[in-house]
Amino acid sequence: MKGFRTIIVNTAVATLPLVCELLAFLDVFDWRSVLPPESAGWLILLVGLLNIGLRFITTTPVGEKL
Repeated sequence: MKGFRTIIVNTAVATLPLVCELLAFLDVFDWRSVLPPESAGWLILLVGLLNIGLRFITTTPVGEKL
């Protein structure tokens, strides 16, 4: 996992809203029931802090094991 943690987390974060929007488009999933619009800012802050934390614990270049 070394060298890929940040990529995996960011890919999951980027994929989740796309999947939810697709499901909402298909009338299967109500995105607003899970994350009200007034909470979106807090979620963005959490993702940013998570990325900062990952950067501090990451010791290798992207995709490389040392």
